[in-house]
Amino acid sequence: MNSHTQSLARQVIALHDLRSIEDIMANVPLTLCHVLQEPDVFKTYAPEIVRLKYPKDEWAQHIERYEHYRDNVIATLCVDDYLQAMLEPHSRLPCFCSQMADVAGTLLHVITGERVYAVRNIFVNYLYLPQRWHCINAVVREQRIRYFDVSAYAQVLDKPRRKVVHPGELEGFNAADIAPHFIHSERWLQKEPFVRHIELKGKHIEDNFYPSPVSGKPIDEFQRTFN
Repeated sequence: MNSHTQSLARQVIALHDLRSIEDIMANVPLTLCHVLQEPDVFKTYAPEIVRLKYPKDEWAQHIERYEHYRDNVIATLCVDDYLQAMLEPHSRLPCFCSQMADVAGTLLHVITGERVYAVRNIFVNYLYLPQRWHCINAVVREQRIRYFDVSAYAQVLDKPRRKVVHPGELEGFNAADIAPHFIHSERWLQKEPFVRHIELKGKHIEDNFYPSPVSGKPIDEFQRTFN
């Protein structure tokens, strides 16, 4: 983490009086707008939603708008951009879960000095995910891995009822300290062509996909650390 990013993070922490994971989770979504959690903000409906929500002759224009934000807008933004926006009143920038996890990881590390992780390319039980596309944070607390998800702030999937609900309506779900049954399943980690393992080793989280074993992927494609 470079000195400029650290300086921006310290300014954000001071401005918003951030002291904990819960504080980060309450404040980050006020500036970072997950374009699928809050599609109405930037009119960024995923293609499968567009096909349900709009007449067929409007599909192309709405899908093009979503893809523009995905490929041309969000792709150009970095952690520093989001931190700077958090210093500006009423500013909102579009993002996905990976950007929210990077910002949350940066802020928590600067607050506590702890090593914070972004666990990437996973499947979780509280979202509708056709593939392992999600990203959450993790930190070692009280000899266990504490997972938290700053991006699950507007809507989650209640799987037994097959219904999208507000996170507060999903019984037993706490996005700041996610219970294992909301994460762990046969699908949550990659099995083929390589088996992925995540486990606690002493005071650190060991992910055998760091550095990435997949040719052509960045070394931190599956796990990022903020330290």
